[in-house]
Amino acid sequence: MPARADTAANGRATAERIVDEGLRLFAENGFHGTTVGEIERRAGLTPRAGALYKHFPSKEAVLEAAFERHVAELEELRSVMELMPLGDLRAELTLIARSALQMLGRERNLRRIVITEGDRFPDLKRRFETGVVDRAYRDATDFVKQKMETGEFPEGDAEAVAVAMVGSLLAYELEIDVFRRPPAGVDEERLIAAVVDSWMAMSHDGAKEV
Repeated sequence: MPARADTAANGRATAERIVDEGLRLFAENGFHGTTVGEIERRAGLTPRAGALYKHFPSKEAVLEAAFERHVAELEELRSVMELMPLGDLRAELTLIARSALQMLGRERNLRRIVITEGDRFPDLKRRFETGVVDRAYRDATDFVKQKMETGEFPEGDAEAVAVAMVGSLLAYELEIDVFRRPPAGVDEERLIAAVVDSWMAMSHDGAKEV
């Protein structure tokens, strides 16, 4: 039994390496510019010996697995949201900003593929839009509505506020996507401090701080 468990664990680890390296190569070289042999080599396997096919039926299945894994990872961010309220609005906003930036960073390669090759994979593009992007805005809107109901945020257009909040973080990550460097040399901690200050400024708690 232990040997069988070890074999299964090794198989999962190999599959994860294939997904990691496949996604990285798809983002760097394009889906069609990436060969199965290259994925196997980068994953530490013997190229063109059929190792990838022991875990996935095709390159498309590797990309699909990468998407499904990311959707599962997004539940981690939602579990953070379930910790609310913390009783400290600034602490809540800081936790949300930091977790959101971490998740945006983790999805960078997948996002790049959707942007550059979405027309070749319309189903993936649609699922990314509805399952990742739209859901992020819904979650943010729910949070803003909750804070409006408790009186921590002033009444207003919750969806528009949510778009502004998410958009500031997404714009930062998209610039890194394009130029491979933080905009204006601002690191994540500086950005988090600035966006939390701006979010607090529109809150009733922020008005008390001034």
